[in-house]
Amino acid sequence: MRRIAELFLRYKEYATALGLIIISLLMISASSNSQLRSFRTISVGVVAGVQSALSWLPNPFSLQTENHALRQLNKDLSLQAMQLRDAGIKLEKLRAMLEFKQHVPLKLVSAEVIGKTTIQLRNYATLNVGAKDGVKEGMPVITERGLVGRVIGMNNDYTVVQLLLNRDTRVAAKTTMGRNDGLIAWDGASSLTLRNIPTVQPQKIGDTVVTSNYSSLYPENIVIGTVTEISPEQGTLFFKIKVTPAVNFATLEEAFVVLYSPDQSRLDLEKKFTEPEQPQTHRGKKR
Repeated sequence: MRRIAELFLRYKEYATALGLIIISLLMISASSNSQLRSFRTISVGVVAGVQSALSWLPNPFSLQTENHALRQLNKDLSLQAMQLRDAGIKLEKLRAMLEFKQHVPLKLVSAEVIGKTTIQLRNYATLNVGAKDGVKEGMPVITERGLVGRVIGMNNDYTVVQLLLNRDTRVAAKTTMGRNDGLIAWDGASSLTLRNIPTVQPQKIGDTVVTSNYSSLYPENIVIGTVTEISPEQGTLFFKIKVTPAVNFATLEEAFVVLYSPDQSRLDLEKKFTEPEQPQTHRGKKR
């Protein structure tokens, strides 16, 4: 209030003149004199004419409101376009998966990935299917592009999958052109490594790597990835072959559980001869 009073005192002449003008206009508008009514009519006409003549000039206040409305509309349209684009991508994926399911000679259960890790030493995914859907431990998990991993646990409604990007990954594999058998393992980054291929057997970049008929856990000929780098492994007579996975684990959203169970009698027999024997201890008699 004090500042207002100071401003009024500083510009009191202008304030007084403005007040008198306002009072005069109020008296003119309230008067019923015919001459004043004519004056008001003329004044209104002149003001309206000036307004009409200057209507082409932009109104900064209306422009600001219109600009804000257009920005909001643009934001809404961008969001809708993004949603439509995502829906289109998902529709294409679902169409490809449906076509794959109809043509592949395997019994498959469709599943959605509801959780996963891809940056740890042991990476897993969680699927929204479980024992009620026929899923069992050890079953392979694939997409229309290739191998994802295998089931390591489940309950009635959910399944946990050990991904190929896991330090415990071991898959018997072979190259399709060279028909060379080896063992797939994860290199700890974004690629896989095919080992145990002798350097005397020619290899080719671009060759496709699939599951081998020697595998006791996976059906034969499931695509694993593509050979992208070949180099001799130091100190050995084998190649170290870099394989890029066929599945993009970063964008993995849907998968199939293959209703395939390995031969348990074979697994038990192989386990019997591959696991190291426990040393036996004998207690000596005291003398």
